[in-house]
Amino acid sequence: MKILKPLGKIAISIALIAIVLHAFDVRGVMAHFAKVDVLMLISVVVIALSIAVLHTARWLAVLNANGSRLDFKTALQVVLIGHFFNQALPSSVGGDAVRVWCAYRAGLSFGAAANTVVIDRAVTLFSLLLLSAAGLPWLFDIVTDPVARWALSTVIIAGVAGFGAFLALRGLPHAATRWRAVRALIALSALARKVMFNARYALPVIVLSATSFIGFAVIVYCLGRAMQLNISLLDCVLLVPPVILVTVVPISIAGWGVREGAMVVAFGFINVVPSAAFAVSVLFGLTLAAASLPGALLWWLSGYSVRNIAANTATLKAGEPPAR
Repeated sequence: MKILKPLGKIAISIALIAIVLHAFDVRGVMAHFAKVDVLMLISVVVIALSIAVLHTARWLAVLNANGSRLDFKTALQVVLIGHFFNQALPSSVGGDAVRVWCAYRAGLSFGAAANTVVIDRAVTLFSLLLLSAAGLPWLFDIVTDPVARWALSTVIIAGVAGFGAFLALRGLPHAATRWRAVRALIALSALARKVMFNARYALPVIVLSATSFIGFAVIVYCLGRAMQLNISLLDCVLLVPPVILVTVVPISIAGWGVREGAMVVAFGFINVVPSAAFAVSVLFGLTLAAASLPGALLWWLSGYSVRNIAANTATLKAGEPPAR
C-alpha cells in the first residue's frame, strides 16, 4: 500500500501535464524552449542556488529561536540536500524528513531537528500567504474573474486563520493534552510563537521568505523575457506566489502538473498564450531541479548517506575513528 501513494502522485503529475499539453500544439511549446539560450539557463540556475542561501538563513533564525546552534556551512549543506530530495521524492515531506535526519547527524537533537524543520515549513507558508495577500489590490486589477478572486481570497484567509489557530494552541483545555499528538502540536506551537512573537526572529524569517519567493518570480520573469513574452517583473511578482501556493497541495511530484496548470491559468490573465505559459513553467521546474543537483552530490559525499553510515559502522567495528 505504501508504494501506491507515490505511484499515484506520479500518475497525477503525468495526467495533469498531459491534460494541459492537450490544450495546445506541442510544437509550439518546443518553439518557446528554443528561444532560451544556455547563458540564460545558467543565470536562472545561479539565482535558484542563491535562494538556497536565503532558505538557510531563515532556518538558522528558527534554530536560534529554539536555542539550537548550527554553523552556516553545515546548515547550507543540509538545506541543499533537502532541496534535492524535495525534487526527487514523491512528496516535499520526504525532503523535510531527510533534512531532519541530516540535521540530527550534524549534531542537533532529534527533537530540535524535527521541530525546527516543521516550523520552518509552517512560517514559510505563512509568509507566502502574507506576500500573496499584500499583492491582492494589484492582483485584482489583473485577475478580473470573480470566481478566481473568491477562491484566492478564501485560500489566503483560511491559511492565515489556520496559522493563527496553530499559534493559539496553548489555550486548549488541559484535558486535550492527554493525547501525545496534541502535546507535540502544542510544543510546536510554542516554538512558532518564539519565532513569530519576537521581532528578532520574525522579521528576518518573513523578509527572507518573501525575498525567496520574489526570487522565484525573477526566475519566471527572466525565462519569460527570454521567450520574448510581453510580461513585466511586477506581473510575475503578483502571479507567481499564488501559483506556488497552489503547488503546496501535495498531490503531485514536486508540484509537476499542478504548477503547469496554475501557471497557464494565472498568466492567461495577462494574455500569455497557454503554450508559452506551459513552457515557462516547465523550464522553471527544470531550473529548480538543476539547482537541487548539488544536494545529491553533497548527500553522497557527506556522512549523512546510507553508504557513509555503513562505512562508518564498519570502521567503528574495526576500532578506528569514523569519517566525517
